Amino acid sequence: MSIAQIHGYVFGWAIIGSWLLVMVVALILRVARPNGDVPWFWKLVSAAQIILGVQLLYGLFLFLRAWLGDGGLPGIGVFNHVFHPLYGFIFPGVVLFYGHKFSREERLHPLSAFAVVGLVNFGLTFRALMVAAPQFFGG
Repeated sequence: MSIAQIHGYVFGWAIIGSWLLVMVVALILRVARPNGDVPWFWKLVSAAQIILGVQLLYGLFLFLRAWLGDGGLPGIGVFNHVFHPLYGFIFPGVVLFYGHKFSREERLHPLSAFAVVGLVNFGLTFRALMVAAPQFFGG
């Protein structure tokens, strides 16, 4: 399995699934234990953030390889090469920043904030895969 396939198919689907899991678990915990401390949930959030970071490293390596002429970039057209990292890391990073900020400042309950973070990051990372691998989605 090549590095591009690991980036797209292994970590790509893992990151999408991890944000979906964060959202579902946060919603369930918010209803089932609205005031309870749930330290294992934060380990799940940490795991999703780590997968996002590893995905970034794989992506940077692939961009560097393509820039040096040792491989192509996925997707079709220059806009996909711009949108893929935006949807795949930049926007999810911004969402995480504000999720942590709103939780810390107690503007939102932490489980509510991370249910929204999970939902938005699920959509963003799924869109990143759609941009880079259009053959899966009829493109």
